[in-house]
Amino acid sequence: MYDYTIDILHLNAYRHHIELCETRQLNDTLIIELKFKRTQLMCSICGSTDLKFLGYKYRKIIHSIFTHQQCIIRFHQHRYQCKICQKTLSESNPLASKNENLSLFTKVSILNYLKSYDHTFTDAALRYYVSIQKVIDLFDTHVEAKPRMLPKVMNIDEFFTAKVNKYKYACVLYDFMSRKIIDVLATRHKHYLLDYFSRRSISERSRVEVIVMDMWDSYRQVAKVAFPKAKIAVDSFHLIRTLNEVIKRIRIEVMNKYRLYKSGPQHDDMYYYMLKKFHYFFLKNYEDIYDGKFKIHKLNSYWHKSDIMNYLLSIDDELTSAYRLKEKYREFNLTAHYESCQDELEQLIDAFRNHTHKGLRIFGKTLINWKDEIINSFLIYDGRRISNGPIESVNNKIKTIIKTANGIKKFTRLKNRIMYSINKDIPIKKM
Repeated sequence: MYDYTIDILHLNAYRHHIELCETRQLNDTLIIELKFKRTQLMCSICGSTDLKFLGYKYRKIIHSIFTHQQCIIRFHQHRYQCKICQKTLSESNPLASKNENLSLFTKVSILNYLKSYDHTFTDAALRYYVSIQKVIDLFDTHVEAKPRMLPKVMNIDEFFTAKVNKYKYACVLYDFMSRKIIDVLATRHKHYLLDYFSRRSISERSRVEVIVMDMWDSYRQVAKVAFPKAKIAVDSFHLIRTLNEVIKRIRIEVMNKYRLYKSGPQHDDMYYYMLKKFHYFFLKNYEDIYDGKFKIHKLNSYWHKSDIMNYLLSIDDELTSAYRLKEKYREFNLTAHYESCQDELEQLIDAFRNHTHKGLRIFGKTLINWKDEIINSFLIYDGRRISNGPIESVNNKIKTIIKTANGIKKFTRLKNRIMYSINKDIPIKKM
């Protein structure tokens, strides 16, 4: 039973030194009376081993081994006095650092708990029966996330930080191949980024072969200056999203033409109804739309998605033309290859630039402006087409950290929290 208690309390490392280990319940707290066997000590002043035993000093150490109740060690610490120089000294305490009341086991448990990005400082404080400030101080003391080496393929993106940062947006650098955050920067401002990368060695910057970004022109300007040999690629998702916004506006324009006639002839009323009810048909991949029957309440009948799509495309020629062109670009984005995509892209640019709708002509200008970067987006690394998809996933986790944050009042703490909980491999500084 005695050995079992030592195992449960995670004190097996000190098993052969323990003289007393008793547990008792005090209200909702488990109290552990712990005393070690006497050991030979040496005076730190004169080096004498001729010491007089003075008694015990009782130290309270929080030892959170359970999550359902608080656990406290009442450590019987031996006190001695040197007979030569009268120096008073105490035995060393292997359970907690000097002048601290938190056991090393509890510290490690808290820091391991914080490796999950959806665990907050408050959660950790409640789970391990310590104050929130104690958790924050522990994290600040023992976690320092240092920047990683610049990789072959680097993603760059931003996230909103106005509540914990003097800048509206912070910037995150990500290694596409190792799937690790390289660094988190306070802002995405061009001059800040140029200064940051200028402090990296030329040899390190020359390792970067591709930089993947969204269509934020400051990123492109920085990349061309700091990484003159690297290829720049725009994330295909952002282009598709931009195009979908144009298609959405065109659909709404057509739909609103029939808004005034909702009480008019049935076919006009149906146009408005169908364009509004099945708005997602113009944006969602057709193959991903439910393949069963949809109820058309106005007609009290059921239609297949093919019937609905045909009806929608019969309403307006310009909307139909825009949708067909959007689908051509989507197919190009899914099937093109880096070595052969240029001619096909140029044909699409001509189609957009000559379209009757202004929004699509403007999108054509965007394609011209980012033509080289779009071509580079078809590069393959590590068996995958490069994209900002991985960093978008990271940004969702960062948003969760910021949304649930408690105690993150400064950017350095936020940076350490992000890298520590997402990278998972940030070492803990010596206890």
